[in-house]
This record gives sequence, structure tokens and C-alpha cells, in this order.
Amino acid sequence: MTEPSAYAQQIAAVIRPAMLTGLQEAELLGPVGTQRINEWADWISEAIAQAVVQPITAERDAFADRVDTLSHIAKRHKDGYADAVADVQKLEIRITELEAELAELRAAAELGRD
Repeated sequence: MTEPSAYAQQIAAVIRPAMLTGLQEAELLGPVGTQRINEWADWISEAIAQAVVQPITAERDAFADRVDTLSHIAKRHKDGYADAVADVQKLEIRITELEAELAELRAAAELGRD
């Protein structure tokens, strides 16, 4: 038989003492026994949920929050990049216009000297 995992050992450490105390001399036959066994099954399920499921759920939720945050940041960066590209295009157009105006002014200045 293989060695129980760390999780199994932790869960057993929580359940074992209560099981040993709670089931000592307990009547487990008939309707009373069925009720007792169902109560213990419910208690074990709750112990496992608290020991295993809740931490995993909390970790999953924290991971989802980080993914949402990173997605929001990535979208903002994408939008910022698109805005920067548009600004660069506008500036390149303006540079071309200013270079054309400068060329006209230089040409007019050359004509005025002649």
C-alpha cells in the first residue's frame, strides 16, 4: 500500500480523533445507526471541504482576480498603444506639412534675393 499524500494525512489528522471519540460504543445498526453514520458522513464531508475545497476555491478566486487585473491592464496598454500610433501618424502628417511650408518659405526667400 502506498503512503498517504500530505493532504490525506492532514484530513485524517482532523477526522481520526473525532471519529475515535464519537464512534466508541456507538450503535451503528438499524435506523439509529443509519442516522449516526449519515451524521458522520456529513461531518467528514464538511471537514474535507474546509481542509481541501475552500483553500482551492480561495486560490482559484485569487487567480481569477489576478487574471482580470492583468487583462484590464493589457487592454489599457493596447488602447494606449493604439492612441500613441494615431498620435505618431498625426505628427508625421504635421511634420510633412511643416516641411512643405518651410520649403515654400525658403523658395520665396530665394526669389526675394534675386
